[in-house]
Amino acid sequence: MSASSTLPGLLLLQAAPAKARSWLRRGTVPAYVVPLGGWTAVVPAGPSAAAPPYDGATSVLAARPVPGQLRSAMGFFVVGERAVLVVHPRGGRSGSRWLAWESEHGSLVLPGHEPATVRDLMGVAGLADSEREGVLGVLRRRGGSCPSMLAALVSALALPGGDLLAGTGVPTKEEAVLVTPDARAVQRFDRDIREDQELRVELGEES
Repeated sequence: MSASSTLPGLLLLQAAPAKARSWLRRGTVPAYVVPLGGWTAVVPAGPSAAAPPYDGATSVLAARPVPGQLRSAMGFFVVGERAVLVVHPRGGRSGSRWLAWESEHGSLVLPGHEPATVRDLMGVAGLADSEREGVLGVLRRRGGSCPSMLAALVSALALPGGDLLAGTGVPTKEEAVLVTPDARAVQRFDRDIREDQELRVELGEES
């Protein structure tokens, strides 16, 4: 049995499920919270409640900053035709690091984002250097689907939850909790975006 409403994304947090649930309520994306042996998995369950263009669940969850008390963290997302990996190292001052993958081109650096290295991935996952070639082998792949590539990368990093990337739901069990955003948090997000856009227009940055 499974809860069928999920999207192809997985955010792994080194934090208690209760802290993950509280963080999700302050966001815009509904998601399941599932404890997975030392990690807490966040699996998007539907569109972001924010106004367009911020209604894409996987893109919004990928871009959301992860606070220090929820790190280390690593996110695996399908965004359009790309697989997107986001690494959040431990430490409040450490920014997120990004890596993308496309079936025809393999691994890509995303302009405007600090690139993630294999060392970053292995550091968060807690892998020894001897596992480096296995991780590189997945990142060098060409062909195949984004969900299958991300699931293979989760496996190569010896992390849990790769089966949750299929977008076919989470196991129906007592520990899996669906969290929906607080309406006031969504309203604040939309207001902040609107005010930022208005300011950009006033400054002549947007027409």
